[in-house]
Amino acid sequence: MDLQTDYFRAEDEAAVRKVMASGTRPAAEAFESVRARGIDPTVVLPRLVAALREESDSAQAQAQAQSPVQTPDLAPAPAPAPAPVKDGPDRSVWPTGLEPWHEEGPGAAVDFENPWMTGPWVVELPDETRDALAGIQRKRLPRLTSQWARTEEVKNVERIELMKLIHQLGVLARRAKQDGQHLYCALTA
Repeated sequence: MDLQTDYFRAEDEAAVRKVMASGTRPAAEAFESVRARGIDPTVVLPRLVAALREESDSAQAQAQAQSPVQTPDLAPAPAPAPAPVKDGPDRSVWPTGLEPWHEEGPGAAVDFENPWMTGPWVVELPDETRDALAGIQRKRLPRLTSQWARTEEVKNVERIELMKLIHQLGVLARRAKQDGQHLYCALTA
């Protein structure tokens, strides 16, 4: 199954559910969004966030090494440990209700017309992911793109397309953070 993924920002899950329940238009059209064909929120996006954090840690170490202030009498302070990268989204926003495979579900045969089976699906990304993406700096795009391009799932994507996508996700995340919003991913089969 080839999934279409659209990342978007919204005030909260109630706003997302309202749009999804209306069925009049996809979430990607109702909210500011970035189309990210095949960049799923559970495997590929966390690898970008990990590369971003690695790049950020490397830049901090380089800045400290180039600092003109040297204090030979003091041992350098240890670098703070990076926040752990969560593996994928925190929770599903759409569809609502119990998944058909949930242990408290009806126990009947799976209905393949059930929205849980057909989609679209929407998941909320952790605010830590939003904040990491919001920290993308334009001058770091080439190096970050090279790091992420080594990921199996995106290695066949043109580097310029990856760089544009990283930039677009960063802009979307900065706007979401600035406006106190969250990031979501809509997946469509």
